[in-house]
Amino acid sequence: MNVTERVNAFQQHVFSMAPLGVWLRLIAENGGVDSKYWGKLAKVIAISAMFAPLRVAERLVFSRSRMANVPIENPPLYIQGFARSGTTHLLNLLAQDPSFGVVSTFQAMASPVFLIGRGWLERLIANRVPETRPMDNMIVSLDLPQEEDVALANSSHLSSAHLLSFPRRTKEFLERYSTMQLTDIEMAKWETIYLDILRRATFAANGKRLVLKSPANLGRTAILRRMFPDAKFVHIVRNPYVVYQSMSHMYETMLPICQLDDADADEVAMAIRDSYVSMMKQYMLERELIPEGHLTEIRYEDLERDPLTELSRVYSELGLPGWERVREKVDIYLRKTAGYRKNVYEIDPQTIEVVNREWGFAIDEWGYQPPEGTSNG
Repeated sequence: MNVTERVNAFQQHVFSMAPLGVWLRLIAENGGVDSKYWGKLAKVIAISAMFAPLRVAERLVFSRSRMANVPIENPPLYIQGFARSGTTHLLNLLAQDPSFGVVSTFQAMASPVFLIGRGWLERLIANRVPETRPMDNMIVSLDLPQEEDVALANSSHLSSAHLLSFPRRTKEFLERYSTMQLTDIEMAKWETIYLDILRRATFAANGKRLVLKSPANLGRTAILRRMFPDAKFVHIVRNPYVVYQSMSHMYETMLPICQLDDADADEVAMAIRDSYVSMMKQYMLERELIPEGHLTEIRYEDLERDPLTELSRVYSELGLPGWERVREKVDIYLRKTAGYRKNVYEIDPQTIEVVNREWGFAIDEWGYQPPEGTSNG
């Protein structure tokens, strides 16, 4: 399936199941929706309305007060990393450990109804899910782990992921919900909804420790540690030149699917570059406060070259049990996905210049160079 076919297969907006109140608030805050996107918006609203009875049933059966009594006894393991840094690959590897629970793709997409819709609804929508992601060749399945921020966006307006719908406000969404520039009231609301999502995932996973990843978490390390003092973290970093090119490709692919307004491409690119700087620098400060045994760092290139050795080191440095038991499952997963071919990008001189100028601190920190075969002339 080529890129065009994958995009066509993914035409349902990823946040279509969010409550009508969430959509109405987002639209009002955005000052409306560009007229050229009214048809797309009508489909989103229709899907959201269609699921309203299920959302009511979910609230009656699995109320927030009931979920508040679900204990998170095992603090999460967080994968920290900027978007396109290999966080999904690392999450899929760690999810082979049967002692971990995850926020699945179904849970994230159907967040307001996934508990009452487990099984039957999952089967109904499975055929509408494309085989691979629109922006790359990674397999898509409702069972595979997903970003908890997708669940957050399908439950509330408090997620930077909504920039996909309203790219004109990319800078605002990234600043507010990635580096968490919120009022005390907004922060309390965000924490309440975030904890509810994690409790529901814990309930579905029968109390297992959650392994979680959302790129926005990179700028929330201190907040996550305050919420879960014993949480553990794996930070994954990738060549910044490749990250920049991959991010550009992702937005070029995803925005036509989700966007409800038009934005200046240069302004979006600048906001994304700025968010890398702010989130990465914030992480670099906050990691110094993480106790020994609660943080390890990994390079995507090392994980790709020798995944079993790198994962063994992660388990050892974080004191995670059962690596020898998990090793075989990871090895089986790697053999099954051996045919995966990642996107290959040509890093042009302009990209090298921009990355050197704006992300040079990260290049110095982790010792990266432009990939072989590129030129900085």
